[in-house]
Amino acid sequence: MKVHQIVYGAMAGDAITTHMLEIDARLRAWGLESDMFAHYVAPEMADRVRPDREYAAFFHEPDDLLIYHYGLYALSVRYFQVTQGRRLLIYHNITPAHYFRGWDRKQELLCDVGRRTLSSLSDCDLALGDSDFNRRELVAAGVPAERTGVLPIFLPQENLEAISTDHNLLDRLRGTGAVNFLTVGRVVPNKALQDVIRIFGVYHRAINSRSRLYVVGSRYLPAYDAALDALVADLGLDEAVVFAGRVSDVALKTYYQAADLYLVASHHEGFCVPLLESMYFGVPILARKAAAIPETLGEAGVLFADLGYEQVAEMAHLLVTDDALRDQVIFKQKERLHELRPEQTEAELRRALSRLGLFSSE
Repeated sequence: MKVHQIVYGAMAGDAITTHMLEIDARLRAWGLESDMFAHYVAPEMADRVRPDREYAAFFHEPDDLLIYHYGLYALSVRYFQVTQGRRLLIYHNITPAHYFRGWDRKQELLCDVGRRTLSSLSDCDLALGDSDFNRRELVAAGVPAERTGVLPIFLPQENLEAISTDHNLLDRLRGTGAVNFLTVGRVVPNKALQDVIRIFGVYHRAINSRSRLYVVGSRYLPAYDAALDALVADLGLDEAVVFAGRVSDVALKTYYQAADLYLVASHHEGFCVPLLESMYFGVPILARKAAAIPETLGEAGVLFADLGYEQVAEMAHLLVTDDALRDQVIFKQKERLHELRPEQTEAELRRALSRLGLFSSE
């Protein structure tokens, strides 16, 4: 019996890839034979992950288990549908298509197809969301509630500790004495980066002009990118807002280390791994109360909803300047991070595999 995992893309720094690798490590530690497949395999993963077309050799192995990570539509959904062995679906959520409407037709269609396809995967043996928000979407798509569960994303904290710091970058970020706002993730409409920029704009103009906003994440939607660039120019923030793009793990760690506040205004997140990273690096979080964000935060961070930009900017100012409040928020974030520690996720994975008969004694 073998356990196979399939993702759309395997690449360093990707949260779903990291989750797959962490699951693979546990499977091997438990004495199970394990392999991994992806439609796109980045060069740095070529020695560990195989092209997904090679999974076809295992379609007819009734004792095997396929773990299918679904967060983007791909033709490999067909592999999941035809597999005769046990099937575990891990749902990482797909952004609702309407967020891309008017910005990128291809992404809109891809998300629409991806969400519509979810119901065709509902006859699996077990379906796990990486949040209860995602689990509820599985139930809405037709998976019987009793065949669902939650498996949070693995955040391997020892890996974060092992990453070095770019001290030249850290000096540049800290050297001006400016307050640094940070937001991390793909530059896409559902993350409402226009709201992040406007909130920061109020803070920068009305509260503290010695401030910078760093947006770290890949930009690949030209129309949305142009709209954000125009907004930055209209608000006179050209020198204060920096789009850093996708960066190395070393640079990402350094941005967190230099940050005074993590700000997220996203309308739709299935989990939001940067919240855990902010918790780890001791950066206070100010986040919109939407989708899975409240669940991921638990009692940590500070949430806002239906507030004007001015009020949120004032909240940001308090988190930066009120030492007692800041310390309390960071303390609660550390407590929440402990609740989501890898050992807990490992135990949830073990329980899920027991439901599928892999550990008959449990």
